[in-house]
Amino acid sequence: MQMPRPTSESLRSLALLGLLALPAAFPATAAAQNQASTNGAAAKGDLLAEEGYVTPPEAIAKLVTTPRDKNVSFTSPSPGARQYFMRTLSDGLPSLKYVGKAHHNLGGFQIDQQGNRERALTMRSTAGIEVTEWATGKRIPVSIPVGARVGAPVWSPDGTQIAFFALYDDATQLYVADAATGKSRPVSPRTVLATAITQPEWTADGVSIVTVLVPDGRGPEPKEPALANGPMVRLNENNKLKTRTYADLVMTPFEKDLLAYHMNGQLAVVNTKTKAVRKVGAPGLIRAIDASPDGQYFKVTYVEKPFSYALPVVSYGARDVVLDASGTVVKEVAKRPLRESDDPSDPMAARGRATVDTSKRDIRFHPFAPGLLYTQVAPVAARGRAGAGTGTAPAAQARTDSAPAARRNDRLMHWKAPFDSSSATVLYETANRITATRFNDAGTILFVTESGTAGTFEQAVFLTENNAKYTVVTPRRGADTTQVRGGFGGRQPDGLITRPGKKGVPVVMVSTDGKFVFRMGTAADTAKVQNTWVEKIEIKTGSMSRLYESDGRIVETISAPLDDDFSKAVIQRESATMLPQSYVLTLATKEAKQLTQNVDLMPELSAAVKKNIVARRADGYTFNVKVTLPADYKEGTRLPAMFWFYPYEYDNQAAYDRAATQNAQRDRRYTTYGPRSLAFLVTQGYAVVEPDAPIFASEGQLPNDNYVADLRNNLSAVIDALDTLAIVDRHRLGLGGHSYGAFSTVNAMVHTPFFKAGIAGDGAYNRTLTPNGFQSERRDIWAGRQTYLDMSPFLYADQLNGALLMYHSTEDQNVGTDPINSTRMYHALMGLGKTTSLYMYPYEDHGPIAKETVLDQWGRWVAWLDKYVKNANAPKKPSAM
Repeated sequence: MQMPRPTSESLRSLALLGLLALPAAFPATAAAQNQASTNGAAAKGDLLAEEGYVTPPEAIAKLVTTPRDKNVSFTSPSPGARQYFMRTLSDGLPSLKYVGKAHHNLGGFQIDQQGNRERALTMRSTAGIEVTEWATGKRIPVSIPVGARVGAPVWSPDGTQIAFFALYDDATQLYVADAATGKSRPVSPRTVLATAITQPEWTADGVSIVTVLVPDGRGPEPKEPALANGPMVRLNENNKLKTRTYADLVMTPFEKDLLAYHMNGQLAVVNTKTKAVRKVGAPGLIRAIDASPDGQYFKVTYVEKPFSYALPVVSYGARDVVLDASGTVVKEVAKRPLRESDDPSDPMAARGRATVDTSKRDIRFHPFAPGLLYTQVAPVAARGRAGAGTGTAPAAQARTDSAPAARRNDRLMHWKAPFDSSSATVLYETANRITATRFNDAGTILFVTESGTAGTFEQAVFLTENNAKYTVVTPRRGADTTQVRGGFGGRQPDGLITRPGKKGVPVVMVSTDGKFVFRMGTAADTAKVQNTWVEKIEIKTGSMSRLYESDGRIVETISAPLDDDFSKAVIQRESATMLPQSYVLTLATKEAKQLTQNVDLMPELSAAVKKNIVARRADGYTFNVKVTLPADYKEGTRLPAMFWFYPYEYDNQAAYDRAATQNAQRDRRYTTYGPRSLAFLVTQGYAVVEPDAPIFASEGQLPNDNYVADLRNNLSAVIDALDTLAIVDRHRLGLGGHSYGAFSTVNAMVHTPFFKAGIAGDGAYNRTLTPNGFQSERRDIWAGRQTYLDMSPFLYADQLNGALLMYHSTEDQNVGTDPINSTRMYHALMGLGKTTSLYMYPYEDHGPIAKETVLDQWGRWVAWLDKYVKNANAPKKPSAM
């Protein structure tokens, strides 16, 4: 049973007991100040004891608040003519005004109840939208209504308009802007309900938008009873319901009512020209919507009751139905029951992972013909030649236990209205497994990605040529380690380039003469050089020719083609020392026109000294260590150092080496820094050390069985390597990490004597609180009892070495890192007389984002490290009497 979530009053009570420190949202009281003094807090004026929001040194505050949005990367041109790029205009880190706005947490469903939208839309909202015409460089600001912020901008299928949500404090409105002029207008006076459907959905003709509105006559939000009408009830009778430790599950009948109230919406079609609103069907608990290209049908996913106290909303039961234009249910096409367990060994949870999945898969509207498409394994009795075909699908026959197992073909089906058992025909059939299907923009060629024992193939079916089939791409074999990727419309398994189609869905890009498709990627990693290339493939022969290949001196990323013959493309060029800039590249001549003028926003970090070091453990394992030093660093100077890390598990050295090789390619790119990058500490005279932390499996054991020993051996090897190079002062070291890194930080501090101080955020410190598994550990506590206990630093709190600063977000939604981990660890350490602190940040989730929070964290981190690491060996001054 999950405990009730803490209220502001309960958090304040914990603070008065000395269990946690709260920022300004909970102002200090005389009693709290007296209690802090009783608990041995620093003298008045000590930043670490301040109960209001604090700020860090100016050099770090500047890096935190640097206007990162001033640098631009153009990646996705507008659909249609591909003449524009769109970007949102940020005003920096979100303030507490948006992060702290009143909201509900209901089983992973976070709601800004005043704005009738998902909380993330409010927190991540931006100040505006800007359109750039790449050929001329003209910048077009989009007009934003007064008093509103911007959320979820979406191009129309022809690339001439942008739909977006205007986010007011008390409403969410639908707006459309003209890309050429930037002028925007409201298209409906009705308030959008953006709690589950969080962006506008254009119809294929670009005239209307399908959305969900607040229902007519909706009453007031349910109110929690002033007096409980009974106990919280949970009952399980011999049912194995193994779940993870989810945060903020629905807890009470009142919260079930609250969830239903905020999910219940009216499906509607809004004509953006006439502003006419056509309601479709009755209000319902809508989770997803999809309109047919002709606007005559709608596939709607409804959440089903009963709601669960054990799992988040995403695991609730749901049904997919097809509605006609009047809102009448034509067909229920899929139904998923409430999944009351996520245990892989539970047969109920594993039902969807049966050896042969006979359900309809990937149900969606056909973009070029009336009806739906879906893939499905053929019935047992269906035999015959695999390939493209037409005809009515034979009825499924029952299979008995004695029936012989036979390989069953996979099919792409075209299902027309009225969507009954006789209206589905076979569009394509293969002995392999169909993993993806797309069309060209004319709808005349069907591209099918299919996987079998021989690998992954890409087939092209010419629908207007008697369904003639051609193999476009065959599996790569041997030493070819080329990385192939799609682009513009997203990565495809085969690497064929896609783009937004005229019907609003991704299509495979086919040359204007209809003969070629394209793919792009990077050459095999030889001599640490990766060449970016573009190939065109003749559809009917599979022959390939290279259109472009970079020389590998710098990193080139081809973001998207700017025409169907791939004669021009938008690319990004960068290196470890060259800022990323966007260009328009002419492939035939390799001429490039620069689009952006990005500048170095953090010269103090660009000038920092960077080293990559290999550490070797006593048992022979090796791994990489990244070190960042102040710009004025002089070789041989031993600096106080701050380690920041996050362990990963590997089966062996070879597995680690493969991952390390891939990660090494990032070092060829220009380094950018987020607001919480530990590299900022070089401005304060620290060496910043970021070691890989591989946890290896031994023969007959799982990686976590060696966790404590590997953790200790890794850190010892890093310290020895840096000490040998005279980079760090091994007597002035700090260690930190976030989430699993925080967990590992505290483990290191209770199992090693290496560190003077630690910083651990949003971590889990007692593995008995995650009994059904954690991170990559799939055993439960009863199957891996000793490992769970060995990996619980809470049980070794009496062995803590150094001063530990913990921080935790009060609304941490991450699985397994409930804030109780930090409050109980602080309680234990306080009782043991250890040097520790705890800062609980209101409103924040797993990883703080509010400007005030991030600045406060940096202020306290620097003060903590200066006190317990940098000045660890300084003589103590006599305290004033």
